[in-house]
Amino acid sequence: MRRESTRSTSRRPAESWPAREPSSPSPLTLGFDVAGMVTATGEGADFAVGDEVFGLVWPRSFEHGSFAEYMTAPRQAALAHRPEGLDPVAAAALPMTGGTAQSAVDWLGLTEGEKLLVVGATGGVGSYVLQMATDRGAHVIAVASAADHAYARSLGAAETIDHRTTDVADAVRAAHPDGIDAVIDLADDAETVSTRIAPLLRDGGRLLSTVFATDPDALAARGIRAVNFAYQATGEDMARLATGVTAGGLRVAETRNYPLASIGEARTALLNGHVRGKLVITT
Repeated sequence: MRRESTRSTSRRPAESWPAREPSSPSPLTLGFDVAGMVTATGEGADFAVGDEVFGLVWPRSFEHGSFAEYMTAPRQAALAHRPEGLDPVAAAALPMTGGTAQSAVDWLGLTEGEKLLVVGATGGVGSYVLQMATDRGAHVIAVASAADHAYARSLGAAETIDHRTTDVADAVRAAHPDGIDAVIDLADDAETVSTRIAPLLRDGGRLLSTVFATDPDALAARGIRAVNFAYQATGEDMARLATGVTAGGLRVAETRNYPLASIGEARTALLNGHVRGKLVITT
């Protein structure tokens, strides 16, 4: 176990719900993403007191979440050293969303010139997907509200579609009548994915849903590889993200910062709807 002084942490929609399982401890301390300094260690710890670290702690319960000044982390937590050049706020905005994007893009195996549709392109995960896919040479089509189109293009999107005023499927089909190669869907429900999004793929394409809205067996008949994706973080993932940022190739998602005492305001912002980039809690 490690005891860490938490400098920054970040919020995601799954951490906004007030309900809890009957067996959950009380009070609950939410929070997965963390950046801070190690203040104490247990036997066999991988880090030393004074190390600056960041990463993802996915507890079995929320007794020791990261929305706190101090937290404990088990040895299997996905942590890495926070290098110079990656400040704590930026580091806290990376782990869950950056790691999810990194693993999702890896799974797709994108190659130069392939067409990728990203639904939910300017949230936490989407902000990294746009950059990583573009870096691999993909032609990225970003679905986002009009107010976020400039942001999406600044992250590498070649095309943007406003889902509030435009039928996404019709727009993609008109621009790419032969079909697209891949989809990362971070937002749509199962009906929309099956009836509107999946038909946009050419035979042999790939589809990844982070909200468990696809039916891999149904799509296999067309040779489409599909997955309902759940990210399993590792310390190596975190180190790779840090290298991406410090080397200058990966831009940290836009952040909106709240002090720990104002965590209720951050929760309200999430519950009110779409948040561009990430919300970060600082201590």
